[in-house]
Amino acid sequence: MRHKKASLIFGFLLLAFFGLLLSCATDKAPLQIENSLPQSELVYYCDPFDKFREDVWEKAGYVFSAAQLGNIKIAGITIEDGRLRIDTKTGGFSKGGLVSKFTFRGDFDVQIDFQIDFVAGEFDMDQSLSFGAVAKSKSGGANRMISIGLLKKSKGRNSTIFSGYLEWGKYHTGYSHNIGNFTGSARFVRIGNQVSTFYRKQGQNHWTKMCSLPSSQNDTSIGFALQNFTKNRNSIAATRSITAWIDNFTINAAQQIIESEI
Repeated sequence: MRHKKASLIFGFLLLAFFGLLLSCATDKAPLQIENSLPQSELVYYCDPFDKFREDVWEKAGYVFSAAQLGNIKIAGITIEDGRLRIDTKTGGFSKGGLVSKFTFRGDFDVQIDFQIDFVAGEFDMDQSLSFGAVAKSKSGGANRMISIGLLKKSKGRNSTIFSGYLEWGKYHTGYSHNIGNFTGSARFVRIGNQVSTFYRKQGQNHWTKMCSLPSSQNDTSIGFALQNFTKNRNSIAATRSITAWIDNFTINAAQQIIESEI
């Protein structure tokens, strides 16, 4: 009788253990969007970057201080070998990127491929590549930008992949992990009032969940940028250029897409 009871307890614990494993696996898988537009309507906004599409993207970038604005150099953006290439300029703060001319309303699931090989050594600059989703405020308050980024600071030995959100000039980190050079994909999934962030290295089949962050259902644009500075940097030498590659922007699902009125 004791043996049978012990077996039942062991069996229960084993089921609980496998249940925990399954919950962890589910936590790392992208979530499902309900009531999505059909792929026939989404495919127009997807971009393999074999040419520059002015109907989908516009060049954009912002700085964080007057010192940065006074010495800013727009990074070069070109199409090369079926990918979008961004190259920062030397001798000053430099940034370049694109933001979508359309916005998402409601739930959505989007991903993009990117690559960066960090320049080794210290060159009095930072190296940052980010993929962002900007929820626009309806009441005149601050927009909230949720991002997935790759960063190597000027005096840091390690580069990191991170996720968090920027609001009212303050950045809130939700995830950070040492990563090295990166070739792979990043993904946003918004359901309700949360955006979940994921990344996947090239050659991997599974997505790694980074975190879930508070969001809103406000209209949200998508963008990406490469820059040689971080928020608090006020001086820079930047004797080297940084290069990043962007490819295969894909909308897996979206409840509504709102086109720009301009």
